[in-house]
Amino acid sequence: MNINASLKNIVRHKYSQIAEQASGCGCSSGCCGQDVSYSVLSDDYSQVEGYIRHADLGLGCGLPTEHAGIEEGDIVVDLGAGAGNDAFIARHLVGARGQVVGVDMTPAMVTKAILNTVKLGFENVEFRLGDIEELPVENDYADVVISNCVLNLVPDKKKSFAEIHRILK
Repeated sequence: MNINASLKNIVRHKYSQIAEQASGCGCSSGCCGQDVSYSVLSDDYSQVEGYIRHADLGLGCGLPTEHAGIEEGDIVVDLGAGAGNDAFIARHLVGARGQVVGVDMTPAMVTKAILNTVKLGFENVEFRLGDIEELPVENDYADVVISNCVLNLVPDKKKSFAEIHRILK
């Protein structure tokens, strides 16, 4: 196994553990009896419109939706979407005419995000299992691409940015 694949497996394993720890607890920051808090760098989302508390696992390091210039009707792709926190906020911003696609390489996170979507009855957001270095998104698809503290974890940054360029309109 090459070093990039090894790094991806480590990240996938750790984020799977986080998703499974948070399953069913409805809270973030290492809840459910865990002593670890992942929210040291995260900003407070609680006053942001579209915020869904149980989709926030405290893993971000900013509020990318505040700086992305998302407009009503946009198509947004969220890279490393996790349980859906930023995707759900973007969903609120794009409105009923827009669309949000969250991509994550961790099956447990995608499952959690899909369950959140179904539970909330959202129709203009979807989640796909995929790798940022090989996005499961067609060419010239997105108006905006966001990511919250994820690109730093991708081994091949040049390939990742080429993929972002490919999917942007």
